[in-house]
Amino acid sequence: MGRWFLGFVTYLGLFLIGSETAMACSLPNMRTDVAPTTGNDGPVRVDASFTVLDILGVDDVNQQINVDIAAMLVWQDPRLQSLEGCRFARSQVWVPDVVLQNSSNLRTARSNARDQVVIGAEGRVSYRQRFFGDVSTYHNLRDFPFDAHDFTISFIPVETSAETLKFVPDQANTWLSDRLNISGWHVNDLALEEQSTKLREAGRTLSMLTLTISAEREVNYYLFRIMLPLFFVVAMSWVIFWVPPSRFEFQIGLGATSMLTVIAFNLAVAGALPPLGYLTVLDQILIWSIAMVFLAIAEALVTGLHVVNGRDASAHKIDRLARVVFPILLIGGWATLALSGLR
Repeated sequence: MGRWFLGFVTYLGLFLIGSETAMACSLPNMRTDVAPTTGNDGPVRVDASFTVLDILGVDDVNQQINVDIAAMLVWQDPRLQSLEGCRFARSQVWVPDVVLQNSSNLRTARSNARDQVVIGAEGRVSYRQRFFGDVSTYHNLRDFPFDAHDFTISFIPVETSAETLKFVPDQANTWLSDRLNISGWHVNDLALEEQSTKLREAGRTLSMLTLTISAEREVNYYLFRIMLPLFFVVAMSWVIFWVPPSRFEFQIGLGATSMLTVIAFNLAVAGALPPLGYLTVLDQILIWSIAMVFLAIAEALVTGLHVVNGRDASAHKIDRLARVVFPILLIGGWATLALSGLR
């Protein structure tokens, strides 16, 4: 009997506590499509911060960056000031209608029952969401592979004008994860800014948040996997200058082999980039390399004609001069193009 009574009292206590909590977290009669008023006749100020949890890669061909981002939005809603400590589904209260302006395949991690807001003191509402997937970045590749970019991700409230809602960037709580899975890039900085923008489709001015990820490409891969082998291919054509000019058939055959190899390099690199309306620095380096091989073949033809015409001494003199001039032209041209990309 005692155990039964004790169990009944415990159950009744838990029921009463649960009922009291349920009553405490009962929402007032309010419209979720109407922004809260703060008493200052100004727009609702929404403090925003972001954490870049991971960057999985940059897709140069599709002009996209793969990211994993956590967002935090905080605002004041006087209608909820008596509900401190309560949680509600996102659909039950007013929440800024934030959407991504970039084209993307972003997905949200929190949905359905987990997509909630938390009520703090004096009606301070906190909303967390996690986004992951691909975001279009439209980065310029003119300086590739010596390029650095500011990848921008923009968020706007498409249904709420700047007179009703204004974002306040919380830069102090916006940060990068210590460990990122991105390879081939060095991430330098993360910035969050707010600006007013005119949305032509809606015909009104909106408050826009822009998250900027500053990164530079690590060039070592391209130096050792593309440019160094390319240098050896071009240098192979310089063997022409050490072969006796009388064997100009062999010289031209060697030059043609070098030319085909350089063109194959060009095609391989082109497959890693989207079709562009301009030349990248690497394109210019490849074109300069092709030109140097072509000039080596032309030199072999000139010295061969000198031998045929009985001017062997002149042919040998041209070969000796080419042994010095061609390496200087190749390295000088590459250095000039690379420095133009680093500026």
